Amino acid sequence: MKGLPLLIPVLFMTFIAVGLAEPKTIAVGLVFSVAIILGIYRGYGIDWRDDGLNIDEKYIFWAFWTAMAIIGLQLLVLRDVPLLHPTIRTQLNPRLTALTYFLGVPSSVYLFIRGKRYALIYPLTVALYAYRTPVLVGIIALGAAYYESLRAEGRIKALHIALIVGGVLVLGLGMTLMRGESISSLWTRIQSSTSVLDIIVWRAGWNGLYHGYLQWSGIKSYLAGGYSPRGLVAKFLYVRTGVTITPTLLGGMYLDFGIFAVIEGFLLGLYYGMIEKATHPVTLSLYYSTLAYGLVGVETGILDLPVYLLFGLGAYVVIVGWRRMRREASGVGT
Repeated sequence: MKGLPLLIPVLFMTFIAVGLAEPKTIAVGLVFSVAIILGIYRGYGIDWRDDGLNIDEKYIFWAFWTAMAIIGLQLLVLRDVPLLHPTIRTQLNPRLTALTYFLGVPSSVYLFIRGKRYALIYPLTVALYAYRTPVLVGIIALGAAYYESLRAEGRIKALHIALIVGGVLVLGLGMTLMRGESISSLWTRIQSSTSVLDIIVWRAGWNGLYHGYLQWSGIKSYLAGGYSPRGLVAKFLYVRTGVTITPTLLGGMYLDFGIFAVIEGFLLGLYYGMIEKATHPVTLSLYYSTLAYGLVGVETGILDLPVYLLFGLGAYVVIVGWRRMRREASGVGT
């Protein structure tokens, strides 16, 4: 079903417009968004065969319950619940937390697609970490899968859309209140993230500053420690050590490559345009998972190892399927 990935550039432009971005930022953001849209439509025109990944369903089942077990283990170690006492969430093990996301999101979507309704407990359980992003990603991924299944059956109604949107808003706002924050803080967060992008666009230079190191740090920081991507953004802004700052979807790419970030935008769109045609349940789970991360990444950026791995797996399936179709079309191996 074509259309959902187009929400990413639309939501991005809406986000920076509502955040009162500077005219130069609006112009750069518009070029970046157009590059994503062009990539999406280019991807629509590329045929590939979806054979999925050779993974037995029992391993996906165990991946899901492993993610649930990791959440329980971390709470036992803390002897507390971060959602009730948000200040202790910094004591969570970042590697185990990342593994929760990597295993939990696609496995819950896969099981949901296969009719296992218990998969819906993932966003509720991961909410105990007291981080909004994984909760929103889980709801959006599951909601997108539910929406498109109804759309394919011709049963989509306004009520279904309202339930999906309502679920996102209720859990997102509920977590905001439980963390002791006000609703107005969300507006402040939009403005502050947009202001960060303004500074990046004005100060990073036309060819960027980190030249790929910022996005690479999304891998390095998980494996070997050191600055995280959002930590490098804070360093760029001369903010004290230990603080992390979200740079929006464009910010990290622009801080790395400047105006050449539009190439990454095009490739991102190309990926979505191709994988949107997925039919295999495993590939569909990767599609909905990365779609959710793209939508949430409008504010947070796509800068974390678990997210890179999901995009990498999705790209692998698409590229292998494209190469197989080309070989078959040329008569090689037949």
